[in-house]
Amino acid sequence: MNYYIKYQLKYSLILEMLQKLKKKRINFFIDLQSITKGFYNKEVVLIEIGRYATEGKVSDILIQELRNFLNGLFLQFKMYDPFFVLAYDDGYCKQQKVIDPTYKSGRSTIELIVDNDQEVQLFRQIKKYYFEKIETLFTKKDISKVFYLREYESDLIPYYCVVNGLFDSDQDDVLNVILSVDKDLLQTCEFTNTIQCVTSFVKDQTGRRFNIQFDVFDKDNAIQYINKNFRRGILTAKYIPMILSLGGDKADSIPSLTKAPYNPDKEKIGDTKAMDLIINNSIPATIEELKWCLNKMPDIIKNNFSYIEKNFKMISFEEQLKRIPKQILK
Repeated sequence: MNYYIKYQLKYSLILEMLQKLKKKRINFFIDLQSITKGFYNKEVVLIEIGRYATEGKVSDILIQELRNFLNGLFLQFKMYDPFFVLAYDDGYCKQQKVIDPTYKSGRSTIELIVDNDQEVQLFRQIKKYYFEKIETLFTKKDISKVFYLREYESDLIPYYCVVNGLFDSDQDDVLNVILSVDKDLLQTCEFTNTIQCVTSFVKDQTGRRFNIQFDVFDKDNAIQYINKNFRRGILTAKYIPMILSLGGDKADSIPSLTKAPYNPDKEKIGDTKAMDLIINNSIPATIEELKWCLNKMPDIIKNNFSYIEKNFKMISFEEQLKRIPKQILK
């Protein structure tokens, strides 16, 4: 049983994509905090604190689980010369707080799990230990790279790598596979050689049990992760930042237009309504393009442009990269 890594992967789906797209190599971009749910599990937190109290050291449970996870991937895909990119951060999100100082400023998950201040600080030290040890152990030439961004949010790493052609991620014979359940990473699927694998739990027909569902999203069907009934091809992955700018992203505390100042009737704007607005009004995919055609937009877009722009700059990886010092990404 795994304590930390709860992310399951259906290897056959990726193998099908490799064969269908005729790729010869593969890069895995691993959103560490998305696949390690143990950091947010009370049982795991208490086990780690208890082990430290009795043994005087960190258990290293996560290190072994991560090693097993990567070894499993390597063995399954060794014929495709796999390369692994791990990305994570300390949760401060500095590039976002420049725009919105209140971004993710509520109580942390660990503070909600443990009410003893000393235990909260101890688990934070344990987490820091893991992050620093992973950075040291899993940065290996020709097989893996770790981006530990510390005070900067790390979701943009796959996008950054593909844009800059790191690890041959821009080459036609390479398939980039993102392992994350986060919606904002879908925007990286705008690159035709990039997919995102998502594991979720859905209720069966009785409504009493949950089954594991495995999905692979690409440029054309990325929107279906947000709205499963959406027809493939109408909007592509490049619209993800604009959709989330209008409809919000609860996971990243991005508010929707429902809370916008010039929404007097407090019309509810979620993902589906955001897509309808984009399609019905030909709203472009970027904030710069929207700025140039703003006079043609409905009032809820026109009157809330600054609100949308703020959201877009926090969601779009292209915009975020403008606010991160280059040396941080080395």
